[in-house]
Amino acid sequence: MRIILIGAGKIGYQIAGKLAQEAYNVVVIDRDLEVVNRIGETLDVLAVQANGLLKHPLEELGVNQDDIVIAATASDEGNMIACLSAKNLGAGKTIARIRNPEFTKDLAVSKEDVAVDYVINPEKSTANDITQLLTFSPAGQLGDFAGKKVQMVQLPVEEKGLLDGMAVWQFGEMTRVLVAAVSRNGRIIIPRGDDILRAGDDIFVTGKRDEITDFCVKLGLNATRPRNVMIIGGGRISHYLAENLHHHGVNVKIIESDPKNCRTLSELLPHALVILGDGTDAELLKAENIASMDAVVALTGRDEDNILVSLLAKQLGAGKGVAKVSRANYISLAEMIGVDAVVTPSIITAGEILRLIRGERVMSLFLLLGGQAEINEFLVKPDDPVVNKTLKEIELPKEVLVVAVVRGPELITPRGDTTIQAGDRAIAIFKADAAAKVKTLFGSLERKRTHGLWSRLKSIGSIAGS
Repeated sequence: MRIILIGAGKIGYQIAGKLAQEAYNVVVIDRDLEVVNRIGETLDVLAVQANGLLKHPLEELGVNQDDIVIAATASDEGNMIACLSAKNLGAGKTIARIRNPEFTKDLAVSKEDVAVDYVINPEKSTANDITQLLTFSPAGQLGDFAGKKVQMVQLPVEEKGLLDGMAVWQFGEMTRVLVAAVSRNGRIIIPRGDDILRAGDDIFVTGKRDEITDFCVKLGLNATRPRNVMIIGGGRISHYLAENLHHHGVNVKIIESDPKNCRTLSELLPHALVILGDGTDAELLKAENIASMDAVVALTGRDEDNILVSLLAKQLGAGKGVAKVSRANYISLAEMIGVDAVVTPSIITAGEILRLIRGERVMSLFLLLGGQAEINEFLVKPDDPVVNKTLKEIELPKEVLVVAVVRGPELITPRGDTTIQAGDRAIAIFKADAAAKVKTLFGSLERKRTHGLWSRLKSIGSIAGS
């Protein structure tokens, strides 16, 4: 199976890097020679300079039923055309990035008519993630699994707090939630029982929603629904987020510096208050009563501004600061200096595409801390190697932890003698370099490339652009 990616912007690059890391056959097509050269030098993929919206490059690659084509250029219309061309040439599956809110609501033709099997919308997905974060306020990151039977949240370890200096094994004495991972100094740790938590760590815990809520209360992190939220920046994510929050009964105030964008948002979002101004101006924030805000979400086009505004908002009395960060090396930095939550559209989108590529065995997938680790929900099939074996017998790699097993209505907190059965939903967290082993155990391993052939292909020149 090949993955053919048309468009190598921030999201395209993130997707290509993650897929290449997992040894997929990846072909990246982009019109920009500089981008193609950078990808060819930094990623183990076949980089092609060409116009991926035309038929010629796909014909040259011999697109067939085994291929998945992902169109992720800056043009929604172009992405739909690329998928149509790929399908006409025999591609197996097509995935299109479609970001325009109008297209998602009022497209004159169906996605079947334009031969799009799956639609991804990074801005809408990011807005949905932020909505979840804000409706469970103590959490820095949030995910639901097994039809919301299992929840994962990210929580801080406060200096001299209840968790500071606690061994992981001691959690069993105070709560039923399980510590799935620890983020320390920008690195993900899959913990063992004798690992000690330190102030400044963030922990990822899993369990039932009510158990996690009770645990947060013990830590003094009371979950309250926001009533007032300020959004800095007026792009597509802000549009989707404002609509989401309105449906939750939240009052939304948007600060945007571009007059044209302000007018557009005012027309599209009559229920929100849209203000023309500089969201990094402390005096403006004070004048707009930022201290009364339960959360401030910074969604401008600059990572640095988003990080600084999130910190400034908290200093001025806002309840919670959320920042959109596009650069992977800023993610851990933002969290270390005090930003409550960070969202990265390219990481969110890469997780969605990985789930689609891995197929029906993977029910849910989240990438943690820039893709350092994954948490996957597997549907266990009768022919999987793990069936009717205990976790001790499976001999999972050191960097893998099964954090929950859902069997019908029952949530099982796994132990060494827990037996995995066909039909279970097994939720596992693992480091990125253990992904291939985990997918083998749970039957979701696809055919991968033969590196010798792939290296020879990479040494051949690129297809000429049209």
